[in-house]
Amino acid sequence: MGMLDAVADRIREGETVEFRPTGDSMVPLIHSRQRVRVAPVDPALVASGDIVLARVSGTVYLHLVSAVDAPRRRVQIAGNRGRVNGWTGHDRVFGICLAVDGVPRPGAAAKVRRPPVRAVRAEPLSTNRMDLLPLRVEHAPEMARVLGDPVLHEFTGGAPLATDALRARYARLEAGSPDPAVVWCNWVLRLRGDGPLVGTVQATVTPGRDTAETAWVIGTAWQGRGLATEAALAVTAWLEELPVGRLIAHIHPGHRASAAVAAACGFTPTRHREDGEVRWERRSAPPPATGS
Repeated sequence: MGMLDAVADRIREGETVEFRPTGDSMVPLIHSRQRVRVAPVDPALVASGDIVLARVSGTVYLHLVSAVDAPRRRVQIAGNRGRVNGWTGHDRVFGICLAVDGVPRPGAAAKVRRPPVRAVRAEPLSTNRMDLLPLRVEHAPEMARVLGDPVLHEFTGGAPLATDALRARYARLEAGSPDPAVVWCNWVLRLRGDGPLVGTVQATVTPGRDTAETAWVIGTAWQGRGLATEAALAVTAWLEELPVGRLIAHIHPGHRASAAVAAACGFTPTRHREDGEVRWERRSAPPPATGS
């Protein structure tokens, strides 16, 4: 088995690998003995101009993608001198080149195939000051008091729910999403030492899309202490460990406190708007590379 065959086997197992290929078929993009970083790829995302690790005519090597044929699930590969080498199927495209001698390849990181998300359900989490408890119907009476200030609805709309209405809502949330492709994860936040409930954090996870949408709220009496950031950091770290590749939050452009929480958690605003809110996004880094 050649060196690149062994690299391909490791990439198929989900590793991100750094190695130094020999030969000059990729000159001038890759010179012999330059260090390249290659990660597992979702072949459906590959585009012209990408460099992929693929098997063609029985040989595994780094190839330049010159065209894609999405309906037939194949890519055309070529050399740098313009010679087209032919088509190869998605099942023989193993990895994508992320960087050459430490210089990132534009857009490549977004095409990395991430490990499958494990079975998802809200789990107890903790921070320095709080316990994050999976939401239950019995939390409704205390949470009705926490969320009872109309000021909390200034940016989201609506009005505070009475205890019975909140209990009914929590029963629906605890029962789970009616859509099998979506998982609802909800936590209440309790201060350590049998302290009061102070707020909630939620994550709507869509494993098939490698995406989770997050939101947080802290009761008026406990705002300004960094509790929202502390809780949101715990949940975003938990989501990354699942793993989930893209995290989203929708925030009203006037809600500076919530925007500060998002920024502290590594989200950045995008140009996308939905119902007057700005979409913020955070993408997980590809898995760390192992040497070859």
